[in-house]
Amino acid sequence: MTATEGQDTGRQSRPGWTRRGFWQGPVGSVYVATLVLSVGRGAWYACWALFFLRSVQLSPAQFGIGITAAGLVGMVAGMPVGYLADRIGPREVLMAVAAVQGLATMSLALVHDFWTAMIATTVVVTAEKASPGIRIAVLSGLTDGPDRLKSISNCHVIKEIGAVAGSVIGIVVLTLDNRPGYVGMVLFCGAASLAFTALIARVPHVESLRERQVTRKMLVLRDRPFLVLTVLNGVLALNWGVLDAGLPVWLTSHTQAPPWTMGVLLAFNGVVIVLLLNRFTQAATTVPSAGRMSALAGVTLAVSCLLFATTDGAAAGTVIALLFVAAAVHTLGELFFVAGGYGLSVGMTREDAHGEYQGMFGVGEGAAMMLAPGLLTALLAGWGSPGWLLLAGLFLASGTGLLYTSRWSTRLEQRRVTTTAKELQPAD
Repeated sequence: MTATEGQDTGRQSRPGWTRRGFWQGPVGSVYVATLVLSVGRGAWYACWALFFLRSVQLSPAQFGIGITAAGLVGMVAGMPVGYLADRIGPREVLMAVAAVQGLATMSLALVHDFWTAMIATTVVVTAEKASPGIRIAVLSGLTDGPDRLKSISNCHVIKEIGAVAGSVIGIVVLTLDNRPGYVGMVLFCGAASLAFTALIARVPHVESLRERQVTRKMLVLRDRPFLVLTVLNGVLALNWGVLDAGLPVWLTSHTQAPPWTMGVLLAFNGVVIVLLLNRFTQAATTVPSAGRMSALAGVTLAVSCLLFATTDGAAAGTVIALLFVAAAVHTLGELFFVAGGYGLSVGMTREDAHGEYQGMFGVGEGAAMMLAPGLLTALLAGWGSPGWLLLAGLFLASGTGLLYTSRWSTRLEQRRVTTTAKELQPAD
């Protein structure tokens, strides 16, 4: 092998986001905007609870009620906002949503009571929940074929990288733990959203239904396979809460693992997702292959639950080894889940309805993230090992269901194509 060939091979083996060309062009502008926004959101989520509890001085009960209410509103708003994006133009709606999110986030610096905090937070969360689906609609309008799924996967990786960088800023704010620090964090996060708006303005316009003079009602509510996909994928999305919410409760109540274990497991999970997600997504570019990927996610996540259950009461030395094995299997399951979910949600979407379809798809994942802390705490802290077994059953059943849903959707699509072809044939 020549030196030049070796250099080319080295470049090809590097992650795409480490290359300069990755950040250029229309899709590259979306990547840059996503990175900036994710840094702001990473700082926000590292500090938001203590900001409301210490700086705004809400009670824990008020904080819980406010966040739950905001989450409910944000969860149901994704689909209608996505439909609006299809009608008006996804780029323009994404810019408007991000601008509203930025201004609402900054307004939190002026909040000193429960009701204004809840109103501002509801606006922030609603905009945040609506943005991912609209961003996918923008990417879908800029790309096609395998590049479409690749660009969506790239955005997910960039979001993870930005969130980690933002969390470092959040740690600094938490170390200061004072009003000026929290206010500065809020203003920084709001500015990140406004910068996102400015960067998205550089992205080419994506043609809307109105410009094509297409008038129609919502399609996704009549698409039964996609509605089933939303529900079953939402069940699998509970895996996102396992490491964040369920495992910390399990470690403190059922194991002798040292406190630092949780941080190492989370770091391991994040690094592996960033390095490997694109490779897994490349294997989910069709609906059948994405369905198989989701089935593998269900099986793998179920196995990880069984492995986590074996740590109940294990000795300190043994429990660390078991936890790392279980976390590795869980991370593999998460890779299958994310790749399969993107492949199914994009592959089963009507070409002129990416906004509303992705908005609906986000409802299932949003519901899972909202329910995960309470549900997993009840299952794992309250039930112990049987809770892990029940969770394994849920993952296995939903993954299997997604496999059959992908086949159902494929049959219906083939039937629709055949019917359309017959209708277009000239009469004898």
